Amino acid sequence: MNGAFRKLRRAMLPLDGTIADWVPEIMDAFARIHPVREWPAMTMVDFTAGSCLMPALFAASGVRRLIVNDFAARSYVAARFLFGGRKISMDRVAGILKSSRPKSKRHVPTFHFACDYFLEPVCEIFDRLYHADVPEQEKIGLQYLAIRWALGFARTAEDGFEILYSHDTRLLAQMRDVDWRPYLSRMRGYRRVIATLVRELNASIDAIGNTQAKIHCADMIDVAEKLRLSTPVFAAVNPPTRGLDEYTIDDQLVHSLMANRWLPLSKISESPLAFWIRRVSAALEHLPENAFYMVWGGDGSMHWRECFQVWALFGEPLHISRLGQGNDAPGWAIFKRTKDGLQEST
Repeated sequence: MNGAFRKLRRAMLPLDGTIADWVPEIMDAFARIHPVREWPAMTMVDFTAGSCLMPALFAASGVRRLIVNDFAARSYVAARFLFGGRKISMDRVAGILKSSRPKSKRHVPTFHFACDYFLEPVCEIFDRLYHADVPEQEKIGLQYLAIRWALGFARTAEDGFEILYSHDTRLLAQMRDVDWRPYLSRMRGYRRVIATLVRELNASIDAIGNTQAKIHCADMIDVAEKLRLSTPVFAAVNPPTRGLDEYTIDDQLVHSLMANRWLPLSKISESPLAFWIRRVSAALEHLPENAFYMVWGGDGSMHWRECFQVWALFGEPLHISRLGQGNDAPGWAIFKRTKDGLQEST
């Protein structure tokens, strides 16, 4: 599993706040509950796939039936590529990189609305890849490649994008408060960077293999209500933040690139507490009896004990792992869906 994890980690979306670092530990714990030799007969459901690492690693471990959902458009593109896309042709990419920017009345050059964060050569490459005029079966791979290219200009997934103080590359290179040299090096070495990304993304397709995947881009409540599952099932129930990622500038920026216009900030009026409880409860309620579910919480709108009380309404814990002590420390657990949940929780 370690080899597949490293390979898939390089191909995943670099998102802040994901549980990616704990995915191998979660899967090892589940393997002690439900042997890996029985995983090919199982359906894996991820209600908020995010980086898509967890369903990808389950697929690499033998699971063939997947239901992958995330409301964020970037994750939807990632899922469509990883669980049903075809490998990216480097010859096709090389030809696209030599071409001119797409010319269409419907296409706005990305630099026109994203120049606070991207230099024009970065935008040019994104536009050529994301809006390439290629057969439909090739589009999703090139779009995911374009997203990964753009995300690489964030300082880190945690620090996000910096506002450009100038479009003069000589001036940027001399600045001391922000080190722009890695940014400039990536931009100037675009052929090497793109070639590396293509190799890593294609390697992920090989690691995942053929799957029967249903890909959704919807509220997890709506996905849960449509589920018609029979056991064995493993479901990852990690609720999203409110709104469209409760927008940070990094989420807003990457989704604006994809929409080909600057998107407004988006919020939801529902309280964080109600948002969390409604979505987690809906997902757990619609799982069949004896399904396994992995839950994560304690670091958001609810503390650990309050999260656990909701999870336990629907099943019994088989494994609990904490990332610290005290009620304000996050953690994760694997439960088994029961008819009545834990009696003491009701």
